[in-house]
Amino acid sequence: MAERALPPYAAGGSYLSIDGAIFPLVDYTLPEINWSVHEPGTGVPTSRNDIQIGEPELGKLILSLQPQSFPLLAKWVLELGGGGHRLLDLEVLRTDLNGNVQEGFRLAGCVLTELHFPPCSATLKDVYVVRAVLQPERIAALPPGNPVKPPLGVKQRPWLVSTFGLSVDGLPTSGTLKIDGLDLTRDISARKVGEQREPLTYYGVARCSPLILTIGGRDYPAWRDFALRQLGSGAPANALGARLVFLDASLKQELGSLKLSLAGLAGFQFARVTSRGDEAVGPQGVARLPIRDIALDIP
Repeated sequence: MAERALPPYAAGGSYLSIDGAIFPLVDYTLPEINWSVHEPGTGVPTSRNDIQIGEPELGKLILSLQPQSFPLLAKWVLELGGGGHRLLDLEVLRTDLNGNVQEGFRLAGCVLTELHFPPCSATLKDVYVVRAVLQPERIAALPPGNPVKPPLGVKQRPWLVSTFGLSVDGLPTSGTLKIDGLDLTRDISARKVGEQREPLTYYGVARCSPLILTIGGRDYPAWRDFALRQLGSGAPANALGARLVFLDASLKQELGSLKLSLAGLAGFQFARVTSRGDEAVGPQGVARLPIRDIALDIP
């Protein structure tokens, strides 16, 4: 199902409050709360009354954001890609039609662990919505009734998954039919150290899924020949630069962009060829290019 975007700063929606600023959300999912369960060992005659509830575990907070309404997203991409981390204290709020908080939660010690960017395709009509995943340390309810007063600002045009432009060094891209979604994820691990056995947390550098392009039309022969030359040379792939630009409906004005540093071509898959008239399509290929670095620009 396509994401449904809320009008920026509209009452009767959901919001994120961070560092004293309010930002609209498309939606959010609160962390799941679970307690470990200790059961009697097998083979020991006992009753079910010996089941014990152990330590609690707090799950992850999931936020759906529109980039043009959340400029902090650019910093989050930089932070995650560089392996840095900050402990964020934030609030998520659900309001009624009058802008009063119906339900709110404060989540303390949040660490960003994942960012998920949606696929782009001219055949889709969805709003471009990024999903952010954070691991909080604590959660507490806020009192209802307080009004939310988002900042007033010029209405910004939403990014769409269908109005995009792509450039890759030395290769044509006007025939790009689809760009798969991009995922930035990192692991968080903890181990106990010292005489007091206090937990020490480690934050990994984010892994980024590759840039995967479906190429057709007049661009297909150039990508096909590029892949065959790479195969024939036997040499390591050359690094490439790429830029994914998000455009307005006229396809003339840039609304934002993703700048990508690519390790080179790592895979090329030819589409299935069929002679059946009802299935016949032009030749296509799928190129896979690992991403070394990624940066988001939100004007």
